Amino acid sequence: MNLTDTILESMVNLPPFPVVVQRAIQLINDPKSSTQDVVEAIQFDQSITANVLKICNSAYFGLRRTVHSLKEALILIGFNQLLEIILSQESLNIFSTPCQGYDLEYGELWRHSVACALLTRIVSKRLGREASPTYFTAGLLHDIGKVALSKFVGNYFGDIKKCIHEEHLSFVEAEHKVLGIDHAELGGKITNQWNFPENIVAAVRYHHTPSLTSGEHEIVHLTYLCDLVAMITGIGGGADGLSYHAYQDVIKQYNLNENDIERFIVDLDDRIQLVNEMLNVKGDTQMGARQ
Repeated sequence: MNLTDTILESMVNLPPFPVVVQRAIQLINDPKSSTQDVVEAIQFDQSITANVLKICNSAYFGLRRTVHSLKEALILIGFNQLLEIILSQESLNIFSTPCQGYDLEYGELWRHSVACALLTRIVSKRLGREASPTYFTAGLLHDIGKVALSKFVGNYFGDIKKCIHEEHLSFVEAEHKVLGIDHAELGGKITNQWNFPENIVAAVRYHHTPSLTSGEHEIVHLTYLCDLVAMITGIGGGADGLSYHAYQDVIKQYNLNENDIERFIVDLDDRIQLVNEMLNVKGDTQMGARQ
């Protein structure tokens, strides 16, 4: 068995993404879905239900009455907010573990992933587009390949760095040359294995190489842009840092300039503080921490 096959086999060691969350995403993205449809998909997962009700009844929302049911919570906070709560909370189980191959300590990959997801809302607003739960999900999952690839990157880190410095490759290009696969490609395989929609799979697969996608340009380009801004802030950048090619055509496509990027960073900091309050994130997982 070669190295690439060994890496692909390692995908089975990832904790499965909760089926109930995938179903909730499908329903929230379906305009034909009703509040009751979403409630019925979630209500039998005791952990998710308990977390949603706990957060809805926290000081963050400051509701005038206690929320006792998922249906009541959904009516009060809306589909999009419900999805953000569920995804942000559930993704902690997958993303919070250290990724030592990328020099990411406990919680750092989760912080970066949530930052990218929040930026999909911030950037969409600047572009005059409606914020989409699908974009939020793609932003959150874009680096899932790092979870499975971390050990192998650590074992071959010297070779990867050598390719970057001597051959002027991007980090993802160096990964692919040394390991036979990179974290974006592996992430695409993982999200496909988890039965996520094709547009989310494409966003994960091409979030470093948006020019290579044959379709789903909008979500791929937005995920790329949000990942770039998140890395610029230094949130969960890790060993790969900014060792990537900047696709200026994507930035120019949206008529963005330096002032826009600065505004995104300021707005992101505000949103991060709100998420900290909402999820009561403390200690080592504090999202606002800087490298």
